[in-house]
Amino acid sequence: MFGFIKKSLTKTIEAIKTVAPKKKITFTKDELEEILLEADVEYDLVEMIIDQTYQDKITRDILRSKLLATLAHTTYKEPEYNAPFVELIVGVNGAGKTTTISKLAQRYKNDGKKVILGAGDTFRAAAIEQLTLWSKRLDIPIVSSKQGHDSSAVAYDTIDSAKSKGFDHVIIDTAGRLHTQTNLANELKKINRICNKAHDGSPHRTLLIIDGTQGNSAIAQAKAFNDMIGIDGIIITKLDGTAKGGSVFSIAYALELPILYVGTGEQPEDLTPFDKYEFVDGLLDALFVDDEIETKVETVEASEDLSDEIETSKVEDTVLEEAEKVEITETKDDEEEIETAPATDDEKEIEIVEPKVEGTVIEKEDEKEEEIETQPNLAEELLPQYLKDERLGVVKKESDTKILVNYLNTPVDTYIEFTDGKWSYI
Repeated sequence: MFGFIKKSLTKTIEAIKTVAPKKKITFTKDELEEILLEADVEYDLVEMIIDQTYQDKITRDILRSKLLATLAHTTYKEPEYNAPFVELIVGVNGAGKTTTISKLAQRYKNDGKKVILGAGDTFRAAAIEQLTLWSKRLDIPIVSSKQGHDSSAVAYDTIDSAKSKGFDHVIIDTAGRLHTQTNLANELKKINRICNKAHDGSPHRTLLIIDGTQGNSAIAQAKAFNDMIGIDGIIITKLDGTAKGGSVFSIAYALELPILYVGTGEQPEDLTPFDKYEFVDGLLDALFVDDEIETKVETVEASEDLSDEIETSKVEDTVLEEAEKVEITETKDDEEEIETAPATDDEKEIEIVEPKVEGTVIEKEDEKEEEIETQPNLAEELLPQYLKDERLGVVKKESDTKILVNYLNTPVDTYIEFTDGKWSYI
């Protein structure tokens, strides 16, 4: 699945590389702003992400939490229903409704479900013929009429046929454009009412098809359809053919609607369930250095520093050796005199005691271990005081001293860390 998501972001990643050609460990705010705008994230959302990022150097984890927060509403829960499950497919002409319907039908059929199609777009020329061709190709039944006939009647007949013949899924196409927006709204509302009469509670799901190549301009269309009849979920098509993949963040944040699928090609199987984690990671992989590479870089740097220290140490040892030779030569005669001189009574009573270095070191290490053990407990005691603000909520506990938090009604998360005896933002 991840391969399909990544494939659909190919052109978006190419666009990002024009402003960020090399992978890095961190980015500045200015660099991040340029990257997000190049990916077609809406300007207002970019500004909000930048303003609510408190760090000057932005790591992968920081940006990942911000982007995932914009996709907070993408989770979908299927409603309870009595079979058949009725879906209404809406969207403007050219967005890819007919192709998406065939992909959905193929998906349900592969799952062992019985599917029937309803050619409800009786307004557009060739819409009925297109869907009929797909039904024959997939060997799926279809209910249709002539161009210009009542589309709500087609919807009713399709549902009635599905109930009588024991079908599991009903997918109904609709018009994407009538002479005016008012006419389109009235038509869609009428289909909704007729579906409910044919099968109580239907349509169980109304899906909006959005053309990914339109980027942020699709938001206005989506809002219009949502106002007309209410949308339950979104399918974004043609994402593999556009450099505007970042618009997904804007669409999801502006509409607060689940994104169910992403179109990743023209074949019936090219419909991938949308996974926000895979989508975000697909973009971040093009920006940030992998953990393994980062570790190697740090190791190389550490090795270079160690080499410098060894060279310096060798020089210092050489100097010390020369100095010792001179000192030994100068004090040789004095040492001979001391050795031949008889020891006094006071000197005989002197006892040389070597300092216990080992005990001192062990004692200090014990103190450090004791300090490390008590720190998490202190962190836990101080955490409730830091979270007194009712708007602040814990999203994820990374460790005893590092926690991902979120202010309610804001689209971004950030980290707090226990350092120097207190909790603070990082």
